[in-house]
Amino acid sequence: MTDGRSTDPPTPRARDRDVVLVAALVVAGVVTFAWATGFVPALDDAIGLAPVVIVGLVLVTAAVLLRALRPRR
Repeated sequence: MTDGRSTDPPTPRARDRDVVLVAALVVAGVVTFAWATGFVPALDDAIGLAPVVIVGLVLVTAAVLLRALRPRR
């Protein structure tokens, strides 16, 4: 006879603070990169590739968030 309780371990979910933390880290990374371009001439020249950097950051952020939201097996 069962009492209706599940024996499966609880599935961890992404919490609001985790999402905010990832977003804050991404913003900090972009600000740090922008700040560093002022001190390193090679990076200042590379800033012409800004669309590539932005797309890269968006893809990495999406990958992190998808991994956080994906249920564990």
